[in-house]
Amino acid sequence: MLKGECGTLNNIEVVILEKENNENNKVSIKLERHRWPDEIAKEKRKKKIIITVTASVIFSFFLGWQFNRLVSVNGTPSSSGNVAKFERIYNEVVKDWYFTRDMKDPETEIMDNAIKGMFEMNGDIHSTYMTKDEMLQLNQSINMDFVGIGIQYYSGEGANVVTRVFRDSPAEKAGVKAGDVLVKIDGESIETWKSDQIKEHIVGEEGTSVKLEFLRGSETLNMDIVRSRVTAVVWGEIIQDNIGYLEISSFGNKLAENTEMYLKDFKDSNVDRLIIDLRDNGGGYLQAIQEISKLFLDNKAVVYQEDFTDGKVVSYTTDNSVASQYPFENIVILINGDTASASEVMTLALSENLNVKTVGVTSYGKGTVQTQRSFGDQSSIKLTIAKWLSPSGKSIHEVGIVPDVEVKQADIFYAQFPQIDENENIPYDSVHGAVSYVQKGLSYLGYHQGRVDGYYDSATDAALASFANAVNVPYNKSINLELTKQVYSAVVRDWSMHKAERDVQLNKAIEVVKNGN
Repeated sequence: MLKGECGTLNNIEVVILEKENNENNKVSIKLERHRWPDEIAKEKRKKKIIITVTASVIFSFFLGWQFNRLVSVNGTPSSSGNVAKFERIYNEVVKDWYFTRDMKDPETEIMDNAIKGMFEMNGDIHSTYMTKDEMLQLNQSINMDFVGIGIQYYSGEGANVVTRVFRDSPAEKAGVKAGDVLVKIDGESIETWKSDQIKEHIVGEEGTSVKLEFLRGSETLNMDIVRSRVTAVVWGEIIQDNIGYLEISSFGNKLAENTEMYLKDFKDSNVDRLIIDLRDNGGGYLQAIQEISKLFLDNKAVVYQEDFTDGKVVSYTTDNSVASQYPFENIVILINGDTASASEVMTLALSENLNVKTVGVTSYGKGTVQTQRSFGDQSSIKLTIAKWLSPSGKSIHEVGIVPDVEVKQADIFYAQFPQIDENENIPYDSVHGAVSYVQKGLSYLGYHQGRVDGYYDSATDAALASFANAVNVPYNKSINLELTKQVYSAVVRDWSMHKAERDVQLNKAIEVVKNGN
């Protein structure tokens, strides 16, 4: 959970699923969970060469002098011995280290690595140093603002089907609806285009237009849509007669105003029950929490508390509430293992103040608060300054929120795609992580009812043979990378086409919000 403001916006159109056609016309659909820079940085650290890691560690202990020079804040100066040590080692490395020849800007890169090392060696993965580009990426990830037309679409099986039209977007104003099939862009057929190519033609400069042709049933629709800035932090729809559904993807700056647009729609349609989906929401800004709380909580309700290093605890309460304008008889919140930080703050704020129910699996458990502090070169540090507590004073750090009603999705959704070499073939009667992954995928798809522990038995063999025949791919009693990708693609394709039936957590939430328990 961050304190701070956002910077420049990125130009991307929202695309969840991507189809790639290889030489054999096989389909591979990529579905990636959003990853925060904390996670990306952690993965990159694993891939760094030993020399780079060593450089970070070497410099991690003597940054006080240079860091104070950059920050220009008041504080206790480092001892003269440490300052001298820093200067000597830094100068020696910049001047004589052999591998500086591989760096574009040795002084900057060595300093960046040193600062990163100072954070990485202290055990707090949420406190980090970020370069200008990394800081921009973080802000873009949280705000989810882009220039485009405001649609989300599924690209697969030879069709590009609109799955969502964002509220108040150019697409909505032009009359685009979910279910429309995009067939032409600026007069060109896109039947053979890849998803990236489609996206590149839809996005563009703000104020420019794009000509799109859609099929709606048997009707052909031609629309000239002017691109503008769109915010995709929240999506809403009425899923049953009196049940509203809000999917909050991030706690960005415009979350409250975009959420209120959907709440107004719900009110106009006499919606009196609400499901808030916070699954896979990694958090965002504290300001967004404070703003959105006004839509649900009465004035003076405690939203959260902050516990600082000196032991001081500060409570943050709601003011200028408009909750009375949007009354709901029941509210249910959906959470999972990637519900973190600000999402957990909101969950507990509504749970403890309104007694809302939670459905899903235990949340991530990020109970700390970070602040952003920027420097002249537009780099920043994201520094943990406090722990946050629920209205009642509870901390969920490294524990998470246990849902009132636990419901797990199919095993395949908790499995990571296995590591398989491109030319590797896993034979029958063997044990491998890829076998377990395939077993879970085939179980979800209905081809397999046996073991999912990674042992390649006769039942798995029969299921694979049946699957391979159904999707028209070769199978020779072994599992390779291509076959595993085909199982993955089939799972994603099925989920995208049948999510309403397949999402057991959402279906349970509907049951709970209807019955109130």
